[in-house]
Amino acid sequence: MTDELNRARECGRRTARQIAESAKQTEHRPKFHLASPAGWINDPNGFSFFGGEFHLFFQHHPYSSKWGPMHWGHAVTRDFVRWQDRETALAPDTISDRDGCFSGTAIDDGGTHLIAYTGVSKFSGEEVQQQCLASGDGETYTKRAENPVITAADVPFPFQKNHFRDPKIWKEGGTYFLAAVLRKTDGRGALALFSSENLCAWKFVSVMDESTGASGMWECPDFFRLDGTDIIIVSPQEMKADEARGFHDGNNSVYMTGTLSRTSFRFARDIRPENGFTAAQIDGGIDFYAPQTALSPDGRRIMIAWMQSWESPVTPETLLWSGMMTFPRELHIKDGRLFQLPAREIERYRTNPRHGTLSFSGGGRTEQSLGAVSGRHLDIELDITPPSGKTGSISFHIAKDGGSYAELKYDAAHGTLSFDRSRTLTPGASSFRRMNVSPCKTDGILRLRLLLDTSSLEVFANGGAAAFTNVFFMPPSAKGILVCADAGFSLEYSCFDIEA
Repeated sequence: MTDELNRARECGRRTARQIAESAKQTEHRPKFHLASPAGWINDPNGFSFFGGEFHLFFQHHPYSSKWGPMHWGHAVTRDFVRWQDRETALAPDTISDRDGCFSGTAIDDGGTHLIAYTGVSKFSGEEVQQQCLASGDGETYTKRAENPVITAADVPFPFQKNHFRDPKIWKEGGTYFLAAVLRKTDGRGALALFSSENLCAWKFVSVMDESTGASGMWECPDFFRLDGTDIIIVSPQEMKADEARGFHDGNNSVYMTGTLSRTSFRFARDIRPENGFTAAQIDGGIDFYAPQTALSPDGRRIMIAWMQSWESPVTPETLLWSGMMTFPRELHIKDGRLFQLPAREIERYRTNPRHGTLSFSGGGRTEQSLGAVSGRHLDIELDITPPSGKTGSISFHIAKDGGSYAELKYDAAHGTLSFDRSRTLTPGASSFRRMNVSPCKTDGILRLRLLLDTSSLEVFANGGAAAFTNVFFMPPSAKGILVCADAGFSLEYSCFDIEA
């Protein structure tokens, strides 16, 4: 174990103790989402099943609650609800990665936990990103002596060497494949594919796919097969807002369905049925980035993402930790479209069921409490019936405390769901986000599932056809939920406490 890894682990342990001993440091921590144990976290890394547990690594800076030289933090779970923190797995401590161990993936390679990651180093003031490997037993990980195993010299065309990262590794038969994103000289993102028979000698295979528009660098790729369809996930940077297609300014996370040719190893994209484009947003909320998937032993494809935004950080400055992950989601493809719902394991933790109906009549806009429902650790199912003319709106004021609250609003006239955190403790640079969503065509009812955990709200619409994730911070004593609606709205609700 290197000195740098030892220092990182000791710092993490020390800060974690400070957090655990302070009510002010723990009051905003989630109950059933993975949060930073100490310091800063961002992208999920190495999400995989190994040794009877799901392992999640993550980009980690143990020395402060701000982004810094990247390490790999580590946690494990058996049910996606209860997480156990483990010691820092990787630290920037070799020539290949002395300026950071950036994002990557992991697989069970015949009883060895194999990690692929990006090593970042500066030579003569110029940053270079290269692909590296490490392996371990679920507790301790050793970097390969051959690192870096893939360098700029292995790419047969010009590109920006400081933008070549985030390897996705998998194995087919006896061949290893590794796909890493890079930025071409014209600024567009691309996904370059390499193969190896022995993990040491790698050869370039193809550009699997590349940006076709004006978007810039891609990040955090994933590739897998789901319900008979090949899927690529990437997180493009520098995108321009396109409300009709569901994209916002800055960093987005998108999926593309299609077919990967096993001769040319080029990905042929499908046209999206919902937007006429070849890519679709995975989650319409403010706080969703860099998703990564794992295959569970029972065959489910599970996805997790960083529940924060580069453009609008909202973590209170007083906290010694920053960063949470979404609750893991089960994925399916239906009619070419991605559906996502919370992993079913959370239903084991449901308690105290409450059910009821609310109707809004008379003139103007009125308010009602959501029955006996209150709290900050809830799983809520809502069936919303708009007025016959699909006019007006209905709002949910969550964690209400006087005039402060987070607002989830459905506008029936425009068919949009919006989130507003401008009345919370830390509104951030971006406090508002809107997403197109429509009621189910068969009965005109909008079905929502709300997963509320201390400082976050994940919304799943119409059986998982759309997702909407947003973080907010409010005093832990703020537990009220108020419903405000125009005349003609009605809703049925079922609510459960989550006791994790």
